[in-house]
Amino acid sequence: MKGKIVLLAGKPNDANRDYLPEAIKGSHMVVNENGNNSQVYPEKLIGYHGYITDDKAEDTWYEYVPATYDPKKKTPLVFSMHGGLMTGWGQSIYTSWTHVADREGFMCVFPDAHDNRMWMIECDPKKVDEITKPAPEGFPTLNRPTGEVEDFHDVKFVQALLLLMKEKYNIDEGRVYIQGMSMGDVMTSQVARYCGELFAAAAGSGCPTNSYLLFTPDGKVINTGGALDIWQSRLEHDKTPPHYDEDDRTVVLNNLKYWCMVNEAYGLPQIRIIGEKNLAFFKGKKANITLMDVRNRDHGQTFDDAEMIWDYMFSGVKKNEDGSLTHFEPICDNSGDNFAFAIAEYSAKAWVNNKIVSTGAETLRWNKLKYHGLNGGQIVRGSYLCASLGFIAEVFGAKLELLESGVSAILTLPDGRTFQFAEGCIGCVVDNKVESMLCEAIYRNDRLYISMEWFCRFAYNLQVSEFDNVMYITDHYAQISRYMSWLLQDMLSDTKNYMEYNEVN
Repeated sequence: MKGKIVLLAGKPNDANRDYLPEAIKGSHMVVNENGNNSQVYPEKLIGYHGYITDDKAEDTWYEYVPATYDPKKKTPLVFSMHGGLMTGWGQSIYTSWTHVADREGFMCVFPDAHDNRMWMIECDPKKVDEITKPAPEGFPTLNRPTGEVEDFHDVKFVQALLLLMKEKYNIDEGRVYIQGMSMGDVMTSQVARYCGELFAAAAGSGCPTNSYLLFTPDGKVINTGGALDIWQSRLEHDKTPPHYDEDDRTVVLNNLKYWCMVNEAYGLPQIRIIGEKNLAFFKGKKANITLMDVRNRDHGQTFDDAEMIWDYMFSGVKKNEDGSLTHFEPICDNSGDNFAFAIAEYSAKAWVNNKIVSTGAETLRWNKLKYHGLNGGQIVRGSYLCASLGFIAEVFGAKLELLESGVSAILTLPDGRTFQFAEGCIGCVVDNKVESMLCEAIYRNDRLYISMEWFCRFAYNLQVSEFDNVMYITDHYAQISRYMSWLLQDMLSDTKNYMEYNEVN
């Protein structure tokens, strides 16, 4: 029987501007900003200090044991790694891991970085001096890495803490997971790449890894940890660290490419968009990868990030003694939207129900202008992605009748409704009544085009969202976000710069 999640009312500190106000520890204070949102400090969160590594350095960590823990039963364990300038207890209040643990019965451990609240992470050797020099007050200074990654104290701390938790509790060795936020995301990635054999899955939010650390100069992956399920949460307004010397798009898609190569996941993903959460599920021969892109979020993690990770990934995977993975049914299935399609400007392909199909001609953008009374000037009042009527007819199972050599057409929908369009006219005839569209019909590439947004909303009351010249249409509330639009652009382009996808015509 599952436990119950109970949210406690907190005392909002709306005047707070500190990243992690120290007064929140052990109190009912809560803070909210568009990257991190806190919960009331968990009563059952217990802090510990100890010398558990072979270098005899003292470390701090926080354990959360749900009330339902039964020492006679094997129990899953989740490590959750804090961001830079934070703490283990800070990570516990900025996530919902303790809430999900109350319901599902797993344990959580929240370690502290050993030095300066900053994890020791590997860096591009050419950038070490730059990124480890003293930073202005309030800004993080990275700890200078020394030795090999396997010798970093923080990496040894994670390994030693796992051994301690196994000695102390009845931990299911095949169901140990790790997740991190911001610098904790980078730390989690580092642990996964070098010590992945210890975990069934790893997840991170807010900071992808420097591409330089992922690939050799000839494009081979740098990895000794092996395959494990990977979850990557990205936020629309987040930015890649400047010392990476790569744009956001390249870094994020290279991180995705890296794990697709390690996990041998080369096919098309299943795409599902739930509100502002954009999900791409990649199935691999060795392990799976999920990309979650959240619209209108800043650097950090969403409060339900833990819930999403557990429900869609951690709840459905375990590691076997030989290092392979066994997948079973997670709480939420990893299938794409049942009805959804996407088009991209300049692309002659579309994403239709999780397959790539030909549209017959490029998708075009048309601007609706205001110029009357502007003395020769103009104002763009609307800008619309337009698709050919032939493609629209195919997607919706409609019958298309071309008139006047194709500059006029009648579209008959499966339910019997008729739409008549004509080049240059913003009006259309719907069941013998005049209706104004968002912009006029245009004739290009020997085809008649209309606004896809207008047709989908008017004819079928569908949800339409757009980001960076990619439009996503589905039958429920969904808002396409930044990285999902880039992923779809990549898949629908003729030159695939980041990954190889199987195309279905």
